[in-house]
Amino acid sequence: MLFDAQARKRQFELRREQRQTPPVTRYYSDAYLAHKDECPVLREAYALSAFWLNAEPELYPEELIAGIIRSAEPVGFHYGCGTYVNELSDETEPVRRRCYRQADSLFVSERERAYIEAHASTSAWFGGHMVLDYVTVLRIGLEGYRGEIRRHKPTDFYRAMEITLDAAAGFILRLADKANAMKMADLAGILRRIASRPPETFHQALQLVWILHYLDNADSFGRFDIYLLPFYERDKNGGTLTRDLAKALLTDFWLKIEDAGQIQNMTLGGTDKAGRDSYSELTLLCLEVTRELAYKGPNLALRVTPDIPARIWEAALDCIGSGIGLPALYNDGIYTESLVRSGIPPRIARSYCFAGCSQVMIPGMSNFCNDIGMLNAAKIVELTLFDGFDHRTGRQVGPHTGRAESFCGFGDLLAAFYRQLEDACAIQTDLHDKEVAYRASREGYALRSLFTRDCLQSGKPVFEGGARYNNVQLELIGITNAADSLYAVRRLVFEEKKLTLAKLCAVLRANWKGYEDMRAAFRALPKFGCNHADVDDLRAQISAFLYGRFNRTPGPLGGVYVPGEVIFTAHEHCGAVTGATPDGRASGEVLADSAGASGGCAREGPTALMNSVLRLPVRDYLLTSVVLNMRFLPDVFNSSETRKGVSALLRGFFTQGGMQLQINVCDGKALKAAQETPEKYSDLIVRVGGYSEYFIRLSKALQDEIINRAAF
Repeated sequence: MLFDAQARKRQFELRREQRQTPPVTRYYSDAYLAHKDECPVLREAYALSAFWLNAEPELYPEELIAGIIRSAEPVGFHYGCGTYVNELSDETEPVRRRCYRQADSLFVSERERAYIEAHASTSAWFGGHMVLDYVTVLRIGLEGYRGEIRRHKPTDFYRAMEITLDAAAGFILRLADKANAMKMADLAGILRRIASRPPETFHQALQLVWILHYLDNADSFGRFDIYLLPFYERDKNGGTLTRDLAKALLTDFWLKIEDAGQIQNMTLGGTDKAGRDSYSELTLLCLEVTRELAYKGPNLALRVTPDIPARIWEAALDCIGSGIGLPALYNDGIYTESLVRSGIPPRIARSYCFAGCSQVMIPGMSNFCNDIGMLNAAKIVELTLFDGFDHRTGRQVGPHTGRAESFCGFGDLLAAFYRQLEDACAIQTDLHDKEVAYRASREGYALRSLFTRDCLQSGKPVFEGGARYNNVQLELIGITNAADSLYAVRRLVFEEKKLTLAKLCAVLRANWKGYEDMRAAFRALPKFGCNHADVDDLRAQISAFLYGRFNRTPGPLGGVYVPGEVIFTAHEHCGAVTGATPDGRASGEVLADSAGASGGCAREGPTALMNSVLRLPVRDYLLTSVVLNMRFLPDVFNSSETRKGVSALLRGFFTQGGMQLQINVCDGKALKAAQETPEKYSDLIVRVGGYSEYFIRLSKALQDEIINRAAF
């Protein structure tokens, strides 16, 4: 009998519905407090060890892949924020001073705080995504790391690494004991093997990857089909693994990803270290399982080369056409070229992968501080129009660059905008230089340091510069709104003289109320996304300024600052704190999504939208990703003829230098129906700003933004 993925899915979902509230435990907090005077990495290692070696793992008889803990701790560790506190009592007071989730007065200046509170240039207070060195782990096994640790003098760092290694192995053995007690002999044997020795089989390798991934807080898997392929092919050729069994194992792995719940990136395809295409039957299976299970993850990232095999490309289109927004598509060559230009050797640059939404990294070798900050270009336009003053917070945020009545021409206004932008960039880099150092003074990142080259060799944790490659990656929000706004001011204020700039500022302060005809005139002007050269060029110039400004700034641990336009859901909360803008947007409205057009402004069709995005200088800088979200109607993918047209359109975008594409396939009527009766649409998935999510989990503002995207 062939494996039935849907039956396994139903079984999993039934288990999920029947779950009880997890017990409250204090393993992490008690150990943390007991070692509160140790250095951060050693204190954290003791706390993690106490949790992993005592909290009860969950296991069900039908599982092929195991390893999840159901335990609620008042204090714990997460890679995003470090040690966090959910609940506090008097006895945990020392922990309060060692945790942060927002701007801490210990390192944020008043000037930086003004920018942060205005949401003009701020931090995400996020520790960044990382990918563990799965290639080495699978090659030498956990025990292989012990020799490297013991080659060094037993400092606090190496003591922490050995404690972490022992705890990870101990957790696996506890899971093996539980499997044995439940008469799951095969799984128990697999777990005992990987607790020390390198995996030999595909099943063993999958199990080890999952457990380390889970202990690492369910982050990103890296090049999943590349490092697992040798195990898959060896078992397949040896007759111990059928395609059906492989599919069953992957299905269970995917169910674990869904159970964990967070965004978990998984990179497929692309080229190998020698530059050869590296698509395989395992790539195909990953796409197939993703489509059949129809969950929002893993957040598949498909590296697309010019010679991608037809069967892989068509499987990707099948998956996208199912409506789950997966996989996202990436122009393989652009990413490799930019990393090589930054000084990374080609063989290593070709091993890049994605994490989180669409952030770039070198798996197992890098700490790129992904998603650490956000710069709101639309807010900078607002500050420019009001001489650096933010009316929402009542504070002078940016420098004084001139009141509205002082600008003699558009050139003066544009120069003022760039001065404001430069100040915001300086705040951004200064803030993160201090934030990285501050994080290192408080947090250890023990597991990530253990499994990231060259931390063991250098004796340094990842936030003290231990990784081989270091950068700081941040996101740029609202550049489209900024370009549309500045173009509108140039046209209607300085060229056509329909009103003065001072009058426009008064209208914006009134949030267009009483000036509906004027707002309509500003909204009717050409916008980015319509293949209009003047607007597109202005957008490209602002982008080039920001890309270059950050790339020229050294990072605190080495490397440089690396911007991107992968905005997650930031266009909602950044829009909520940005006043009315001259593009016709009202105060508080959602900003444009990533590198795309503002909502409802891609009026000339998909080719025009792509042509606008193709003017952005993505080939000239080191970037995370510059994301273009597009929405197609289901009928387009259901017809073989129109699907061929879409396929040619997407391939053409990459041929001409486009960087990244994310495709929603959904009907606006269905989205509106889901707003009205969400209980009927619990499985409806949409692509947001870099990841897929269940539509009914999004805020009303984000739901409306997706509905308002042009549908082709």
